Amino acid sequence: MPSSWKSAVLVLLLIGGLPALAAEPRANTSLDVEVPDVELVDQTGRTVKLWTDLVRGHTVAINFIFTRCKTICSPMTATMARVQKELGTGSNVRFISITLDVANDTPERMAKFAEPFKPGPGWSFLTGEPAKVKQALVALGGYVPDKEAHRPTVLVGNAVSDTWTRVDGLGSPSTLLAAVREAEAASSGPSELEPQEADARAQDAASARYFTNTELVDQHGKTHRFYEDLVRGRKVLINFAFTSCKGACSPITKHLAQVQEKLGGRVGKDITMITLSVDPANDTPKSLGVFTQKMGVKPGWYFLTGARENISLVLKKLGGYVVDPDAHNTTLLIGDAATGMWVKSPAMARVENIVYAVEHLNDPR
Repeated sequence: MPSSWKSAVLVLLLIGGLPALAAEPRANTSLDVEVPDVELVDQTGRTVKLWTDLVRGHTVAINFIFTRCKTICSPMTATMARVQKELGTGSNVRFISITLDVANDTPERMAKFAEPFKPGPGWSFLTGEPAKVKQALVALGGYVPDKEAHRPTVLVGNAVSDTWTRVDGLGSPSTLLAAVREAEAASSGPSELEPQEADARAQDAASARYFTNTELVDQHGKTHRFYEDLVRGRKVLINFAFTSCKGACSPITKHLAQVQEKLGGRVGKDITMITLSVDPANDTPKSLGVFTQKMGVKPGWYFLTGARENISLVLKKLGGYVVDPDAHNTTLLIGDAATGMWVKSPAMARVENIVYAVEHLNDPR
């Protein structure tokens, strides 16, 4: 790698941690749970693997519901929503609700059921093929022949320490919160993982805390969780722009379109390109869509906007936040959250240099 790149290492300090919240004590019950890696479908229509995509490396709270339920499902979901809100946007805890009525509960119906509870990022409402849903329910202790007879329990676990317990889903939110906190704490104890795997999980958890799963919206109007959907498990190129810019934004975008061309089919697979709007008040998905069409942007490159507080949070994490959009920086960040290796470059650096930096990012130095 050229020496100029060696001096461009950008250290992103991964700091995190959740505020301590008071909660009433709860008796612990240890369970033996093996989570199957079945493919299910979430409320957005996205196919996810239960273990690989949702549970592995995380603390989780899982309940079992169905959308036509007239009794306990809504109160249980409300309790889960209260706990997720208490944990805050920086939490790495996953919430999972699995249907007991796969014949009726389509992704669209699951999304409609979830809407009144305002679930945050990291909460998946799951349905899918009957056999796969049943396999998940049986493994997690949620299966019942008659859905109307299901119990109001929440399975709380930590996949790192492999500790699991069940909590009354109709109990107070503080009781469930205490169980979640206890499960989180379990991951800091001794681990039987191989050192390399333990390091990888620790890196993933730290990256998730730092980058957050803040929801942003792309040029097509699709909502993404920033870390899990766009950063995790791939190399990323990140820059900052806005559509009404009269200076550097258009030339930079055209230049990076050449980088995308050189990287080829990898963009959208193991490489993601991200442009964050520094003017969310004016940059709507529609205006971003028009801008990207003019610039020749191809799939795998996401132009992101969203609620001001959401986009501002991510911009501040990445050093791209400015009060005046015209004062935004023209830095290009290139990184891999899995390895923790990040470099920065002028966005107008030679195309060949940028491509080289991406392809050799994790080379030994």
